[in-house]
Amino acid sequence: MRTPLHLTLALLLAAGTVAAQSPSPGKLKVKMKPGRAEISSVVAPVAPAAPTDWSLPYAATITPDGLKADLTVLASDAYEGRETGKKGQKMAADYIAKAFAAYGLTGPVQKSDNAHLQHFDMNRGSLNAAASTAKVGSKTYRGTKDFYAFSTDDTFAAPTAVQPVFIGYAIKEDKYSDFAAAGDYTGKDVVMLLGEPTNAKGQALLGADGKPSPYGGPGMAGLMARQSVIFPMKARSVTIILPTAEAFAKVPAHFGDAINQEQLTFVGGKKRPGFNIILVSPELGAKLLGTTPAGLSNYRKAVATAGKAVPSPFKPATATVQLAVKNEVFTTENVLGYLEGSDKKDEVLVVSAHYDHLGIKDGVVYNGADDDGSGTVSVLALARAFSQAKKDGHGPRRSILFLANTGEEEGLLGSQYYTDHPIFPLENTVTNLNIDMVGRVDSLHQGKGDYLYLVGDDKLSSELHTLSEATNQQYNPLAIDYKYNDPQDPERIYYRSDHYNFAKHNVPIIFYTSGLHPQYHQATDDVALINFPALARRGQHIFHTAWALASRDARVALKPEILASAFVPAPADLDRYVGSYGSAQIPLKIVLTRGDTGLKAQATGQPAFTLEAVSKDVFKFDMAGVRLEFDAAKPAFVLKQGGGAFEFTKE
Repeated sequence: MRTPLHLTLALLLAAGTVAAQSPSPGKLKVKMKPGRAEISSVVAPVAPAAPTDWSLPYAATITPDGLKADLTVLASDAYEGRETGKKGQKMAADYIAKAFAAYGLTGPVQKSDNAHLQHFDMNRGSLNAAASTAKVGSKTYRGTKDFYAFSTDDTFAAPTAVQPVFIGYAIKEDKYSDFAAAGDYTGKDVVMLLGEPTNAKGQALLGADGKPSPYGGPGMAGLMARQSVIFPMKARSVTIILPTAEAFAKVPAHFGDAINQEQLTFVGGKKRPGFNIILVSPELGAKLLGTTPAGLSNYRKAVATAGKAVPSPFKPATATVQLAVKNEVFTTENVLGYLEGSDKKDEVLVVSAHYDHLGIKDGVVYNGADDDGSGTVSVLALARAFSQAKKDGHGPRRSILFLANTGEEEGLLGSQYYTDHPIFPLENTVTNLNIDMVGRVDSLHQGKGDYLYLVGDDKLSSELHTLSEATNQQYNPLAIDYKYNDPQDPERIYYRSDHYNFAKHNVPIIFYTSGLHPQYHQATDDVALINFPALARRGQHIFHTAWALASRDARVALKPEILASAFVPAPADLDRYVGSYGSAQIPLKIVLTRGDTGLKAQATGQPAFTLEAVSKDVFKFDMAGVRLEFDAAKPAFVLKQGGGAFEFTKE
């Protein structure tokens, strides 16, 4: 599963059903009236045998041993964490493709070197720390020695002049503010101190009873405590001065994921815009501000003495910064196995999981046994079961596409590519059943392994929810938990796995997961911690649901309001909405531009996102819970998010 427990489970596997044999016909003596022939016996009527439920024996082929055999391979160190575009991912793709072929599934990808592989090209961008420099006066400072950086654009790819603007601790509260006079920081290069202001006794000014506040947190915690101030600035870069040499030495530990990040983008597509964050040593920070480390210490002492922000005594020096960028184009692939249906073969059910994970970090393999090795081997098990059913003459009426996605951990990239370039038309895709992290027992269900979280089954189709519930009740029911289906749940699971790219296109979905755990995105997510009986039981549940979807007379219907919401705004309206908007309520600007059928929005200092048209003058961005409602009479809108409403007017 993409990023913002163990129990033994008793498992009852149905061995299949045998058609009941009719009892021997009974004999009935019937006395006739005199003069008529006597009928000595008649056959008593016998009720017809109930049809065999073939779902049962094939679901029973999903076993702990079969799942373990696949997962022990895919989540082994030899597969190097299956990072997108890397050796281990290629090995996993080959393993899955060969498995699909062995089951008798068709490769549906035309013009591919392997019809089971849907190849596409990506660009991997990352900072070249060794080639990155900051020059102040005659002295040149170097990446990893004097500073670290994380960047998501090419602003400083070439040597670029920087004029630092000091913003103190970058705190803006009633009790303490470094922004007494409002300033315009748009496009500027701001410099701030990490840590928090203290009083003369060394106690935190903003913490309860002198205890540290969130601003004093090390690493990303201290930075994120300031996000409501920093991100709306629209600054070109934010340079953060670490308080001590010891703190600077811990940057790799405290900011590791950020400073080592790579950004994957589709070749030919736009890079995701973002921030340029530079973490500098006290020496370099002081040099940028035209002072010394001792001068920085004196500033902190002056704040402590005053108990509030004090005017800056610094005279920042012009610097030249280059954050060198490395770009690598590579090919990655989704893996597809197709099972053709019978009388409804043009309608397709998609059963999916992502098979990529995080790769190797600092020499340690992140095997991703649960995330999402568990989902991947579940897809393989379902593919085996359905393939065998078809070979035995009991195949599904609808076709089934078994889809193993790449690039989920990098931003749901594989499923985005498939839904943008579908092998089978999305209008013919009846449902997506997506499986991600189903091999563990989370902290909320200790001692109760017979459960499963379901997300999204009622979002687009009420019929799908009803079918899912009824199927569960029919076959050895699991405890279905809808905790993460709540739109207000802070984890926002609905938006964090591959099903979302199908849901965006109004394809009904169910997302299956057993929940988060301490090993999520850690090197300790290993096969030894997987609860295979629970994994098999969940796989059987999903199989029964897939069987019902693939066999019923009519595909599950979309909700009427979903069908009615296929609203396409008029071009003239889109032109009217375009522009830059500001709000008197919050220090945020939003720039709107036209998309193909909607609007693209760029909020201050944040990545651009696409607004989906809901109705005339109403747009939404579900992933962030954002809704824009335009005034029909004037160029203004109300932004609604998280219970708040903010008015924006075109500038």
